[in-house]
Amino acid sequence: MRSLLAALALVVAWPAAAGSLPFIADDYARALADARARNVPLVVDVWAPW
Repeated sequence: MRSLLAALALVVAWPAAAGSLPFIADDYARALADARARNVPLVVDVWAPW
């Protein structure tokens, strides 16, 4: 139980420690270039109204 709480605390605290995540809307080429330059993964969020 203690390790579960420690893991949960890490997950909750990590984004605050890392700062805000950059969000690039409607510019895939720029987002891809930025991710490649920083050597980080690119997350693409998509949705549909149906």
